[in-house]
Amino acid sequence: MALVEITSGSLHAGANLRKLEVGEIVEIDDATAKRWVDTGKAKETDKKKGTKLTSFEVATPSSGDTSALQEKLDDANAQIKTLKDAAETKEKEHATALESETKRADAAEAKVAELTKAETAKDK
Repeated sequence: MALVEITSGSLHAGANLRKLEVGEIVEIDDATAKRWVDTGKAKETDKKKGTKLTSFEVATPSSGDTSALQEKLDDANAQIKTLKDAAETKEKEHATALESETKRADAAEAKVAELTKAETAKDK
């Protein structure tokens, strides 16, 4: 561990990323101290005391009962599958209805063209 004095005004460190003030003395690991000194964020000091900055701690998930959570996940996945199947069914129904209406419209247009042609021929 090394003691350094902070020389940069925009430095955050520690497990809670607290802002370090200029002139504050902190105790950090040697690698971090070297990096901060090399980049001009801190300078080495011979003071006896400083605030100790701890490194990050990683929380691990509890090894408790996860069956309730797994059950919720399974229910959500089942609901997704049901909704996806319903959407596909509706899409097919809409495609069939659209095809039917397109055929009806094409037939009507053909009939109109046929009647227009017959009227034109009759007028001559």
